[in-house]
Parts: sequence; C-alpha cells; structure tokens
Amino acid sequence: MALSEDKINEIKKHLEGLSPEEQKAKFQEILATLSPEEREELTGGTGQQQCPFCLMVQGQIPVKKIYEDDVCMAILDINPANKGHMLLFPKTHAPLLSAVGDADVGHMFKVANMLAKAVFEALGAEGTNILVANGAIAGQTAPHVLINIIPRKQGDKVSIGWQPEKIEEAEMEEIANKIIAKTQSIKKETVVIEQPKKIERFDEEDLRIP
Repeated sequence: MALSEDKINEIKKHLEGLSPEEQKAKFQEILATLSPEEREELTGGTGQQQCPFCLMVQGQIPVKKIYEDDVCMAILDINPANKGHMLLFPKTHAPLLSAVGDADVGHMFKVANMLAKAVFEALGAEGTNILVANGAIAGQTAPHVLINIIPRKQGDKVSIGWQPEKIEEAEMEEIANKIIAKTQSIKKETVVIEQPKKIERFDEEDLRIP
C-alpha cells in the first residue's frame, strides 16, 4: 500500500471540520503533494478528485455519523442551519435524486422520517424541514444528492420561502397536462418495479445525537 496509515490519518485530520466545498479544495491541495502512486490509491485510480461524500462512506473523511445501513448514511452537518441538522445520502454515488433507484428513494425518505421523529424527542424540536436541493439552480452545492433534516424551533434564524406567483387557470391547466403526460411516459419506461429494502439496525431507542 502506497499510503501509510499515519499518512491517511494525517489527511483525515486536514479535512476534519471543513464544509464539503472546503474539503474539495483542501483535498485538491493534498493530491498535489502526493506521489503518483499515492494519488492513484487515494482517488481510486481515476486520477480525479473523488466526491467528498463518497470518501465519507469509505471512511476516508471523518464524520459524526448518526445512522448507517446498506443503502444510506446520515451525518451531522458541520455548518448546520440549526443544531442537530443532519445530511442523509445514498452510499452509492448519485449527483441528483433522479439518479437514485425508486426503492432506495423510498427507503431513504423512510429513514429521513425516523430521523425527524428522533430530533423531536432528542432535541425538543418543534418542527422539522426535510429538504432536497436538486441541481445547482435549486441551491445544490454538493456533488452528491443530500436530504437535509433540519430541526426547527420558534424564533430560529432559518429562512425557507419564496415569493408566490399568480397564474391564470388556463395556464395552470396547460402546465398540469404537460406534467401528467410526462409522468405517464416515465411510468412506461419503468420496466422493473424494485421492492423496498428492509431498514436494518435502526432502533429508535438507539437514536440520539452525540
């Protein structure tokens, strides 16, 4: 192995406590200091910077893990909207939610619902936001799809909203028909219906924020 355990731990230490964007920049700096063999080992032979969330799954970036099964992982966000803000993501790389299989999407939202329930009980949250920023124009900054579970309390500083638009009935009908037609074509393209995966190793009594 080109990279020693001490070297890997040193890299982890440099990345610890950084946001995903900062981790990407720092990781690029670290790659520039490594030998070709070390770079190949650290990037999985691609010669390119790996997704930081995939590195978290591999254990190469330290995280405060809350939940993990064979499909997904949930961690505490190091730059939270509120204390207890969690990021839930698939363990297989997916840049957008549409790249995740239907069964895994259903599984993750079931987990997200359980995590939301946990923060009500563990942190005394008065509400939660469960959000996905799907694409850069929608505010996605990570290269990996994330489900945000944000605990909410009265008077917090989290702001989620938009300026409502007025749309005429005829235009609403046209928009609805276009979306309905597209959903029908997408259904026809789905040949195999995957069965939902069983959630493993999830005990509500064990769910707690470290």
